[in-house]
Amino acid sequence: MKARRGQRGVALVVSLILLVMATLIGLAGVRGTTLQERMSANMYDRSLAFQRAESALRAAEEAITSSGLITDLGGVDCSTGAAVPCPVLPQNTFSGTNANWIAVDAEHDVNDERTPGTPEYFIQFIGTGSADGDLGLNANAGYGSYGNLDSEGNVAFYRVTARSSAPADAVDRSIVVLQTTVKRAI
Repeated sequence: MKARRGQRGVALVVSLILLVMATLIGLAGVRGTTLQERMSANMYDRSLAFQRAESALRAAEEAITSSGLITDLGGVDCSTGAAVPCPVLPQNTFSGTNANWIAVDAEHDVNDERTPGTPEYFIQFIGTGSADGDLGLNANAGYGSYGNLDSEGNVAFYRVTARSSAPADAVDRSIVVLQTTVKRAI
């Protein structure tokens, strides 16, 4: 009879150890699932922010197409005649805002019900130059179309920086910043 009592106590200890191990495995699985959900939510948030920044680029391109004057565009003159050279990224891109950041109109404000703030763009006038590249392969889109045999002479170059929203509006949310160069026939 003494042998049975010793075995019963060992079985209880072994079953408790197995129960603790099963609990730890279950907690690790819950932790992994929670981490994957967070990563998925962050990717979704970044995707929405990327779409908003792209829409701000399109809004800036439309503004440049309609008026090439930097004063009408609310941008900054960074051409060789400018008093102060401009940085590649505006100084307050990730930290603040100023009057040169232009909020897009309702047409270009995509995903507005799912994300805070409004997409914005910043235009810098870089200067003018030839429409053709060194090899003559970079002409404007209309060049060579519809019987146009002459290359357009000069174009104006604009650097456009777009962001998904102002940093103050995007608390704990993704901010995507995109940049492109736009050329416009003079």
